[in-house]
Amino acid sequence: MGVITLSREFGSGGETIAGLVAEKTRFLLVNKETITKGLSEQGFEKPAPLLETALQDESLAEAAHRYIEAMHDYIYDLAIRNNLLILGRGGSVLFRDYPPALHVKVIAQFKHRVKRVAKLYDLNTETAVKLVKEQDRDTSRYYRQLFDVNWKNLRAYDLVLNTEKMGLEDAADIIVTAYRVHAEPRELKDGPSGIEFEDRTFRTPVEEENGHFMHRSEEEFSSMLDFYRIKWEYEPKTFMLEWDSEGNVVEAFSPDFYLVDQDLYVELTTQKPKQAWRKTRKIKRMKELYPDIQVRLIDKKGFESMLKKHSIDRDEGEEW
Repeated sequence: MGVITLSREFGSGGETIAGLVAEKTRFLLVNKETITKGLSEQGFEKPAPLLETALQDESLAEAAHRYIEAMHDYIYDLAIRNNLLILGRGGSVLFRDYPPALHVKVIAQFKHRVKRVAKLYDLNTETAVKLVKEQDRDTSRYYRQLFDVNWKNLRAYDLVLNTEKMGLEDAADIIVTAYRVHAEPRELKDGPSGIEFEDRTFRTPVEEENGHFMHRSEEEFSSMLDFYRIKWEYEPKTFMLEWDSEGNVVEAFSPDFYLVDQDLYVELTTQKPKQAWRKTRKIKRMKELYPDIQVRLIDKKGFESMLKKHSIDRDEGEEW
């Protein structure tokens, strides 16, 4: 299963590049048209032409969130059976914990984008400037509200291309080559098909002795456990949660930490409650299937409170 996510600044030519890459790799192009058609077939209709606008409207916000949740589930479902080229839709965040995925950002200077938009849509410069600014603002707000991430942070991507410096065909060729270099050397362990990526089932093994974690929050939590001399293991076990009619595992969950002496599994989330619903649902399911297993979700507020107390303890002169 291959995944390329392509995020782009409005007017940078990202849509054209995505089409070229999908054609060259024969990956399924997941764009607005794909999503709208797929969800419509499942009975989901977009609450407004622009989701960014719907999220700001009190009367539409709830329906918009339901539609977005269905969209994310639909993309994950597509990824089980297809190689994907995901254009926008928060793909870089949805698959950030899936190591083989290549995350690409297509950019260009503001003036270059304005010029391209004006020519493409036959607009005057003033209108093109307004349109580009509005699109940048709406996209930044969308990522911040849904995922609590900075869309403009280039460090979140594996490859950044400036289309002011190259043609769109050349940009597509670079992405194809980069994906081959990125994906081919990886040897992922075979595992149950269909496991959702958010819970990092497909991670490469973490070398605990070297302190390698997928998130800074996990590193901070492990340091706190070490400080209080609490024995722990990192992602020691995966719990199967759902199976299809043929007995194939379609959902599983690997809690972040196991506290040995407490016989307790702990999952961390620094997401806001609205974004943490997926983990909450899986922990609930885990408790249903494994009632003898103790598991706890530490949410953003609880985690920050623990870190604050831990910081105070360290300031009192103790070392760790």
